[in-house]
Amino acid sequence: MADIELKTDEEKAEELKKWWKENGTSVVVGIALAIGGMFGWQQWQVHQKTKAEGGSRLFAQLSDENTDATKKAEILKQLSTDFSGTPYSALAALKAAKAACASEASDQEKCVSLLQQASQSSQEDIAIIANLHLARAYISSNKLDEAEKIANQKMPKAYTSLTDEIKGDIYFAKKDFAKARDAYDRAILSSTGQNVQYLKMKRDDLGNNNASTKPAEAEVQSKS
Repeated sequence: MADIELKTDEEKAEELKKWWKENGTSVVVGIALAIGGMFGWQQWQVHQKTKAEGGSRLFAQLSDENTDATKKAEILKQLSTDFSGTPYSALAALKAAKAACASEASDQEKCVSLLQQASQSSQEDIAIIANLHLARAYISSNKLDEAEKIANQKMPKAYTSLTDEIKGDIYFAKKDFAKARDAYDRAILSSTGQNVQYLKMKRDDLGNNNASTKPAEAEVQSKS
């Protein structure tokens, strides 16, 4: 019995030697790749953290009122090229677009270009906000079809009031006042912020729905 057990152990040892001879190299390579991958992942994480911190510092400089216009232009360019994968690039584009749109010598072309850049952000909320601002810029430029395409995009429920307000602005620009009223009414119903009063002012400026869309009926009611 002892001979049988010893022989079995010897056979197992031989099988192990044979298996290692055939597969040992691939096992060592696999372990090396796994270790290399682990270090590679750690290095990538460190790189991403460093990149995010660099983008944050540049964005802080861009937001600093003491930074002159020339420096801000340089920072914006650097953020858009070297930090394109971070939220700071899109946020910087949004900030620059706001300045371009609101300036006395408003540069709509530059404003639109910057908003288009920001709308490509991988951060969903930043991309949505940029798109909504872009729709407003299109309305200001009388590019109503482009604005409507954005307003009709599927967006999270939190943005329903804003998209309906933009639709109201589009219909108002198209002089389709009945649809504008309906859009503003929807915006008011879904609004949860302090924007309600402003929306009501827009809606009230369009007057009474029945009086505008059914003049004959309104006239009969006034005579009765």
